[in-house]
Amino acid sequence: MRRSRKLLAVLSTFAAVAAFSACSSQGGGDSVLTVWTFKQSEIKALEAAGADWGKQNNMTVKVSVYTPDDAYRTKIQAAAKSKTLPDIISIHSQGGDWKLAQAGIVQDITDDFTSSWQDQLLPGVIKGATLTEETIKNSGSDPTTTLNNLKAGHFYGVPYMAGTPGVIYANKTLLTAAGVDPSTTPASWQEWVAAIQKTQAHDSSTGGLATGLQVPETGYYWLYRPMAYAYLGADAFYGRQGRSQNPSWASEASIKTLELYNQLTPLWVPGVLGLGIDQADQAFASGKAAWVVGGTFTLSSLSTFGLSPDQVTIFPVPAASGGVSSRISYQASPLISGAVSSTSKHRAQAISFLKYLTSVKGATAFAENTLDLPAATIPVDSLSSPLLKQLVALVTSPAAGQTAFAANDFSADPGGTVAHDTAVQLAKFPAKSASIPDIANTISQLYTSAWKAVN
Repeated sequence: MRRSRKLLAVLSTFAAVAAFSACSSQGGGDSVLTVWTFKQSEIKALEAAGADWGKQNNMTVKVSVYTPDDAYRTKIQAAAKSKTLPDIISIHSQGGDWKLAQAGIVQDITDDFTSSWQDQLLPGVIKGATLTEETIKNSGSDPTTTLNNLKAGHFYGVPYMAGTPGVIYANKTLLTAAGVDPSTTPASWQEWVAAIQKTQAHDSSTGGLATGLQVPETGYYWLYRPMAYAYLGADAFYGRQGRSQNPSWASEASIKTLELYNQLTPLWVPGVLGLGIDQADQAFASGKAAWVVGGTFTLSSLSTFGLSPDQVTIFPVPAASGGVSSRISYQASPLISGAVSSTSKHRAQAISFLKYLTSVKGATAFAENTLDLPAATIPVDSLSSPLLKQLVALVTSPAAGQTAFAANDFSADPGGTVAHDTAVQLAKFPAKSASIPDIANTISQLYTSAWKAVN
């Protein structure tokens, strides 16, 4: 799942209502632990975990889902105001949990989240979930983005789902019909573009590429960033986002990454700019797109929409020829965390449930029930789904000599909306509404302005 920048923008509303939620939670009695989530695919897994944990602790776990994200945010705001927050709030990691903590809606759990517990999680997850001094500083003083009330090194949620964006899913049947071998992974970005051209030429109505570009971050976070990281290399990739923008977004190498991304412009499915994330997944699952860009989290969505994993082949976003790296390696990032609400009357039980959910037993069951990656390290051989095993391998088997890309790490960015604004600029490629130089210069100006706003 992606980092929700929209969620960060509602801090001022959260802060306004948090004061009203000082002393109670939704609950349902001393023997009921309440859990909220925004992912439909998690219901079965959380209920199963709750049933097993509940037997051991004489508790009933009540799981509720509210979708989509906008409705979930509204529900949290209303619950904070009406003093009906649940015990555990599932929230996007690396931002969502921190913003709720800044607003006083969830608790600091640092003392409970011990080092021995942290050691059970996948490499990279704890690093991504750790709030740093740099992140706090870069959050600025704007009430909608600041994290100044929080402490570096502290934790405000426990990651229980991990993974990475930047995964391509392909329909084996549609590829085969177009003469593309689904068993052969494209060796480069250029080979992948050529394969999409073949499927689209075979059938222009079903052969294209889909993703939820109605949310512009999908194109930027899930596709452009991994490709640009491999092409530029880590130093240049992060340097471009830094205060000095070294190299510039308008540099020769940076322009090349924009040119590579623009190669996809004629290959998107019709109407891609109007597709939400679920709609794009549905289009792929129903055979209306030969390819879809997502992440490790997309498999569970496709399964929900009725697509058999046997019909799908997967691979990471291919690295472009001529770049620094010939292969993209990913680091597992925390995607969803469980945060204990500030009004929970069952803090100890909530911590205990989150500990169970991230144990080997709980995490393995979570993976099997959701087809999502758990944050905890589990025996890969214990998984029954071949595709799920491949997804786990994407974040646990980095290429030799390479630093794995933490795709959800925006700690090098200044605060504010610069990532969202950059995503909006990149969406001008499929919209055919701006030139490459214009987009590069505009993004450079966005970063300059964002850094000036950081104290």
